Amino acid sequence: MSFSTVDFKAFEKKAASAIDSAESLEEIETFLRSQPGVKSVQLGDYLMKSNPPQREFIVEFSMQDGSTVKKIVNIFDLGNQRFEFNELRDE
Repeated sequence: MSFSTVDFKAFEKKAASAIDSAESLEEIETFLRSQPGVKSVQLGDYLMKSNPPQREFIVEFSMQDGSTVKKIVNIFDLGNQRFEFNELRDE
């Protein structure tokens, strides 16, 4: 199954819920990889020093026309293995 552009809102809602209840970055990565249309997932190798600190996953989606789209899943790292979804945005 592949994505058309309308499905990103549904993906965002699902991701927000999964990220908010996740207890590790690995758990978030596993969730993202398991979603329909996701071709690859990569954790950004740095922590953005904001308040709270942020992390980013680069998620590549397979589109219906055969192309791919990369999106950034930005999350807050609240410490103590707690995370909060921030935004889904274009790369």
